[in-house]
Amino acid sequence: MNDTVIHIVDDDEAVRSAMRLLLRSYGWRSRAFASAEEFLEALVEEVPDCLLLDLNMPGMNGAELLEVLGTRRSAVPVIVVTGEGSSALAARARGAGAEAVLDKPFSEEDLKASIDRILADSH
Repeated sequence: MNDTVIHIVDDDEAVRSAMRLLLRSYGWRSRAFASAEEFLEALVEEVPDCLLLDLNMPGMNGAELLEVLGTRRSAVPVIVVTGEGSSALAARARGAGAEAVLDKPFSEEDLKASIDRILADSH
């Protein structure tokens, strides 16, 4: 395993588990969070190499989290994963700095390619 750490923020436990398994299969470490608020608390301890972020969540949504990260000048690259890629919320996420937006269901290859591109750009 390499030292890359990818965080996942999604309120759906099944999605978090599936993404963690997929990331592990590619040799990446991951941490999963059920809410944006939970992620922000952990950000103090560990800044990930990449964040996989759901848009539609109770409490703070993904676009709002991106805006908070922007005000904090966080350099965490973000891939938004959503079932509504053409929605106003997805457009807001792009405007707030999302590196990529993947529509659910997305292919494993598309996710890996997006992460690989972000990791290559940041190293």
